[in-house]
Amino acid sequence: MVGTPNSINDPTFHPVHDAPDTGAHLTTLDPAAGYVTIINTYAVAPERAEELVNFLIHSTTETLRHVPGFVSANFHVNLDQTEVVNYAQWRNREAILAARDNPEVAARISEGSKIADSFKPIQYELRQSVAASGA
Repeated sequence: MVGTPNSINDPTFHPVHDAPDTGAHLTTLDPAAGYVTIINTYAVAPERAEELVNFLIHSTTETLRHVPGFVSANFHVNLDQTEVVNYAQWRNREAILAARDNPEVAARISEGSKIADSFKPIQYELRQSVAASGA
């Protein structure tokens, strides 16, 4: 369509992905919750960034959100579309290990690696969240 923004570099371009209404809570940034966060960073060719994001969203809504211990996932694309980040929370490390042994999850990870150039998952524990003054 002529005149329609189609690049994340265009400031008027804001792709919208419909998230399923699950009634569940989204990401909790509270150190007391005890969640383990995995920040998955994918290097990707710019022309494949949206394909990867769509794949990750579909995989999460169809598979991962049903895995015991999964809490939430958030998908980000850097402004030049060369990296995609998934900020995912799990109840604990045991849930993450069990998910990796799940054949459906392993298949999704393998499929995603065919779209991305590389993939780097790192586990974190939240120490502190700081809100803006007056918030």
